Amino acid sequence: MLPTKGYAAMAAKGPLQPYSFERRDVGPHDVLITISHCGICHSDIHQARNEWGISLFPMVPGHEIVGTVAQVGAAVKTFKAGDRAGVGCFVDSCRTCTACREGLEQYCDGGTLWTYSAQDKTGQITQGGYSAQIVVDERY
Repeated sequence: MLPTKGYAAMAAKGPLQPYSFERRDVGPHDVLITISHCGICHSDIHQARNEWGISLFPMVPGHEIVGTVAQVGAAVKTFKAGDRAGVGCFVDSCRTCTACREGLEQYCDGGTLWTYSAQDKTGQITQGGYSAQIVVDERY
């Protein structure tokens, strides 16, 4: 696991606070991105305030992520260390449904995995770009 620092909403009320957490290790198809910038989207505010009733806390928001690739997994083909990279609002999908096979993962029948405040396949809660680094599959 990779120790990471970010800013998190600890509950639906109050400001973001410094927060330490762990990112998963870089897998064969993953890239580790050192985050330089992250946009603020109004959906980040909705989520941090739990206005949609689905937020998971503590939550590191941010899904408009830009940075530099620091490390790549052994099977990565599309990036190399030093490349600029961006991450959007989701970081995984089933990859097998019709939508995914057509490159329309946002319509995934099996469930799109959001960049933050979502439970991944291992049970870990995803954390977003108001942080120092992120590990994502090269496809996302």
